[in-house]
Amino acid sequence: MRLLRFLGLLGWTLVPVVVSAQSTDLASAGGASGPTRSGIPVGSMTAFPGVDISIGHDDNLTLQPTNPISSPVLIIAPYIVLEGRRGPHLFDFRYHGRTGRYSDSPDDNYNNNAFQANARLKFGVRNDVALRFDLIYGSDPRGSTDRPITNAPDRYRETGLMGRYGYGARGAKGRLEFDAEYAQRRYTNNPQAAAESDVDRSALGAAFYWRVKPKTRLLFQGRFRDFNYVNNPGSTLNSNEEVIYVGAQWDATAKTSGFAKFGYMWKNFASPTQQNDSTSSWDVGIRWSPRTYSVVDLSALQTFQESTGVGDSILERRAGIGWTHAWNSRLSHNLSYSKIRDTYLGDGTNRRDDTDAVGAKLHYQFRPWAKFGVEYTYTDRDSNEPQYPYRRNVVFFTLGLSL
Repeated sequence: MRLLRFLGLLGWTLVPVVVSAQSTDLASAGGASGPTRSGIPVGSMTAFPGVDISIGHDDNLTLQPTNPISSPVLIIAPYIVLEGRRGPHLFDFRYHGRTGRYSDSPDDNYNNNAFQANARLKFGVRNDVALRFDLIYGSDPRGSTDRPITNAPDRYRETGLMGRYGYGARGAKGRLEFDAEYAQRRYTNNPQAAAESDVDRSALGAAFYWRVKPKTRLLFQGRFRDFNYVNNPGSTLNSNEEVIYVGAQWDATAKTSGFAKFGYMWKNFASPTQQNDSTSSWDVGIRWSPRTYSVVDLSALQTFQESTGVGDSILERRAGIGWTHAWNSRLSHNLSYSKIRDTYLGDGTNRRDDTDAVGAKLHYQFRPWAKFGVEYTYTDRDSNEPQYPYRRNVVFFTLGLSL
């Protein structure tokens, strides 16, 4: 019934508008982009391989308020992108690995691998389809969730499939998009701690875009998400979310590009013993380019997050700013600051966390295929409950190699 009510509300929102749509992703613009990739021909496709090697130090691996674990760390992250075209259709296959080794805390070592396949299909001027498949072997670092800390990161396997259909030419007055998504996450170790986090996620969405100026579109968007925790039948965390947005999206107009959407969201639990929640929601991403070689990114978001051991759900509010500047064709830096407030919802908790994070990166492209970087991140989380605050300093020296 909730799904039918949501679709009816969404349909009512879209009735006054005619068909057409545009992706809400904020496209890259300006800034310190790297050199043009050359790639390696592989039949009718082109491969772009690379690897990032980082050596650094983390002074609080498990995010604890006292007696933190610190260690030097080595991270090796190979990747490859295989791209191809067949007529108007685009295809790509991606692999990204990440292996971390902590010399003073081997219990926190991890091996993560992610595979992705994408297809972007065009059928005439007005119809297009985007498909994506994901297979992820990942892990939750110890202390990054509210589950009990065990003797190893919580490892999981996640598979996902997403599809989007768009009707309306990209330059048309209006465009309509529909999307659907389904994903399964299964934890593969620490069953006592993580098994109840095995979840099936599904989502349906629709968006309408109405061009009011050559580079500006109004948007009307709705989305429905469902969470089913499979290893705990009748779990009190089983729920669905509904959100309605109204906003605007604009391409590079003068010196800015981005999107801003505002609306309302609902969190509805299957169990009658849980408290449903609803509140305003927003999602904003703006890029200001005062110079072609210097960009400032602003973001703001309010959304629900799933509980990982405390409360029924989490109301997350975050804001961030980042400045990327290219001093010349080889040297660039990025400075960033973000603030996150997590309010835990549900009976039995009044927890609230405030997290501040500051980051600084310096990159030097000393060869077209090689760059060197230095990165530092400081994180400070305050909480009204004494077991959750922490401070963390992480520094990395990185070598990136790519073709």
